[in-house]
Amino acid sequence: EKRGEYKKASDIADLIDWRKEKDNSMLNLVGGIYEIVGDFAKAKEVLIYAYEKTPMGRQIAYKLCLLSVKTDELEDADEFYSDFVDMSPLDTSKYILQYEIAKAKGENDEKLMSILEDFVERDMDDKWAFELAKLYAKNDKSQKCVELCDEICLWFNEGIYVKKALELKLKFAPLTKRQLKRLE
Repeated sequence: EKRGEYKKASDIADLIDWRKEKDNSMLNLVGGIYEIVGDFAKAKEVLIYAYEKTPMGRQIAYKLCLLSVKTDELEDADEFYSDFVDMSPLDTSKYILQYEIAKAKGENDEKLMSILEDFVERDMDDKWAFELAKLYAKNDKSQKCVELCDEICLWFNEGIYVKKALELKLKFAPLTKRQLKRLE
């Protein structure tokens, strides 16, 4: 089983002093292994070593922001978010980071919907559009939910989030014949 192999790899990684490693791709790999086995604190620690060696690493800043949210270190998350946006102000991934931070801080659903609306307006993504549709459903915005579910189906045609969107739409409105066939 792959999970066991990752656990063995993380056990071996525990024996190494990663502060001395100069190869950022190796640090990224080890950080990824720790993340897969659920040791977010060690993943973050190793990626910080890589980040310190490459201050222009927007992908590392992105990952460190998410790991900071997972480890409930929200001040760090805010800092890595700022770094990410400074390095890449036009990257729409900033909305995902904003959303994850806001959610971890317990922001209300209106705030969360606003962030995802900004994202979906600029970069249609089935996973995040479905997340927004669920928030609409939860907050008695059934018309917006139905419209977004239809849009997800139109944009992506198939996949797990298309199926979930169709199932969610069914709670508020009938499906078209084409949509019914997708559920079969």
